[in-house]
Amino acid sequence: MSRVSDTRHHRKASRCHVSTPMWQTGRMTVDVRPARRATSKDVAATAGVSRSTVSQILNGDDRFPEETRARVLAAAKALHYRPSRAGRALVTGLSDIIVVVVPNATFGPHLQDSVDRLTNATSGEGMSVVVRFASMQDESTLTSVLDLRPTAVVDFGVFSNEQRERIEAFGTRVVPRRTPLADRADPDPIDIHIGRMQVRELLRAGPRRLVYAALDDKRLDPFGPPRLDGIEREARERGLAKPLIARIPLDAHGATTALRAVLSGADSTPIGVCCYNDDVAIAVLSAARRLGLRVAEDLALVGVDRTAVGQLITPRLTTVFVDQPKIMDALVRDLASLSSRRPLPEPTSAELDLSELVELIPGETT
Repeated sequence: MSRVSDTRHHRKASRCHVSTPMWQTGRMTVDVRPARRATSKDVAATAGVSRSTVSQILNGDDRFPEETRARVLAAAKALHYRPSRAGRALVTGLSDIIVVVVPNATFGPHLQDSVDRLTNATSGEGMSVVVRFASMQDESTLTSVLDLRPTAVVDFGVFSNEQRERIEAFGTRVVPRRTPLADRADPDPIDIHIGRMQVRELLRAGPRRLVYAALDDKRLDPFGPPRLDGIEREARERGLAKPLIARIPLDAHGATTALRAVLSGADSTPIGVCCYNDDVAIAVLSAARRLGLRVAEDLALVGVDRTAVGQLITPRLTTVFVDQPKIMDALVRDLASLSSRRPLPEPTSAELDLSELVELIPGETT
């Protein structure tokens, strides 16, 4: 066969096949057209049920007999069937997206762990997790979230109650649910408790002049004010002066300047510093050394977060550990039933067991 006729033959064959390169034994053609993707109709035929039954069972409806559900699930698995996300969105009006809305604040190292935990918990539902940093009660963020039509929003304190209601009006679930506060209950008990714990540890060995070391940062600070509130409450109940406040940048020179300034207003009493987090505590530790202060004797300090670096340096930081996985458990439970779309029971006011969530990690700085 001539080269021209061979080329024409190749072009004709390529309409329905993809050809491999020419081998010495001749031309080989391999059909690599993908197999047809299974549909809900195929699953229904295999399981011997209707398509609507398949749809309801695969969307989490557990009202069907266990034997029927088992047949549908087995058929779907055997056929490698996955429901169409686009089709589900058309039916429910919601996308398969979970938006995690986080204040544009300075976080410790555990935010990524929390997001990973949520991602792993919802991956079986076919959900995609999107993280959005936002200002408090930001309307532009609310608009962006509504445009996405997510199945759920995980709100880390950004939205107001009114904004949450607007999101839920579109059928989107918002977690964590805000439980009704008991009479005279604290709105942020964990951070208030952290501040109190820091003061108790600093005063354990004797009286000290208390200082709150905030992070000198332009981002939001949703955690600092309640922690300072806890520090002030504990000091007031012990008959101590209101704590001094220092804003500490995360550089040696700036931290030294800020600490020197706040110490100029203190007397000769030893200093006890409640730090916003372990990063601030390390900056204060560096400044104390530059100023010739003896750590734990002249100046004691307590951080927050129990970072790996804070436990590796010398002296090792005394710090407060917050058990984020336990805090995330409630969110995971709420998100685990997303596919069923069943309404969750109304939240009830309940006392947090702070001893299970917050722990003092003794170190060498107190």
